[in-house]
Amino acid sequence: MRIAGMREDDDGTCLYLVEGEGPSGERLLLLYDENGGKARPAEPAGAEALFREGLLERCSFPAEEVFFPDELEDLERKLLSAMKKEEDEEQ
Repeated sequence: MRIAGMREDDDGTCLYLVEGEGPSGERLLLLYDENGGKARPAEPAGAEALFREGLLERCSFPAEEVFFPDELEDLERKLLSAMKKEEDEEQ
């Protein structure tokens, strides 16, 4: 997993755009808010809009540099869960 974008607020908490890979190699995006640990899936077009509007800054570095191993596992579960939810809605 990689951090593809982020924004830090005045309190030092961040909103991250996390990029991962699904089981069949598809690109998955997740917006993760440190404030409360909330996560929601993101579409590429929606992520681009956040960059254009200045709500996120582009970056690219391994998620391991920011998150502890247990947090990474939790993020991976949330990423795969969001992907599964989208697949179920498409059916």
